[in-house]
Amino acid sequence: MTRTVGIIGLGLLGASLAKALRVYTTYDVIGYARRQEICDVALAEGCVSQAFTMVEPVITGADIVVFALPPEMNGRLFEEVAHLFRPGQVVTDVSSAKDEFASTVYEHIPEGVHFVSIHPMAGSEKGGYTEAHQDLFQKMGWIVLEHEAQLAYDATVARELADMGRAVGSRIEYVEMEHHDKYLAMVSHMPHMLASIMITTAGGDELGDKRMSLSAGGLRDSTRTASGLPSMWQEIIYGNRMNVLKAIENVEQELATVKQLLHANDNGGSLGQYLERAKQIRDRLPSLTIDKQ
Repeated sequence: MTRTVGIIGLGLLGASLAKALRVYTTYDVIGYARRQEICDVALAEGCVSQAFTMVEPVITGADIVVFALPPEMNGRLFEEVAHLFRPGQVVTDVSSAKDEFASTVYEHIPEGVHFVSIHPMAGSEKGGYTEAHQDLFQKMGWIVLEHEAQLAYDATVARELADMGRAVGSRIEYVEMEHHDKYLAMVSHMPHMLASIMITTAGGDELGDKRMSLSAGGLRDSTRTASGLPSMWQEIIYGNRMNVLKAIENVEQELATVKQLLHANDNGGSLGQYLERAKQIRDRLPSLTIDKQ
């Protein structure tokens, strides 16, 4: 029997997931979008088999419901519609920060409904339905959040969601729920803030355009994420702000170390050692992010 995935939010991630599931799996996919014109386009393109501007028919018509709105909106909406879920249904989400949404789900989820969160590590500087495509998740990370201590967690559901990620081309990582937001603060949210800081420092004053005209690939590569949708990143980073603050404190400690190395009267020897260690760490990155299935 074909299972149905209902996706609440047909933006970049939600619509890309819908398209990928329609192409690479046997799931039926239905969706919610706030605007009728998005529903119409999604139906015309075959992104979903049904599209609604109301959330209720997506919940009642799906076996797996994916919350793909911004994290704060996901939480508010789930609180409003939790009573619609029936035993055996699956709730998941694709948020970049998990703690707030997960807390809301655990507080309001009906008995017998399962909740396993996922985080597809995919995206773009641009958002919205028009940027969505079926191969967004190819060779990208797909995190499945484990939380055995919660009654709503189900290992069988976790395996199904992991299989879903494999089917759309992702590599699977399992992470404990309690660690996820701390890890992502370090590898995603804090780096985004640093990109914003760097580009503002380099180009934010009256000499900025001249300096940036002299830049090469290094500035573009290291500040790429600063071109991301500000409203989306504001919510992601502020929603995980305590972990981001801790990550920034770690950066401040590293900056203090580097300042000491630059003050050292050793012809740059200790600085060279620091740069060599950083290179060794960076060179491990490709081996840690290849497909390990």
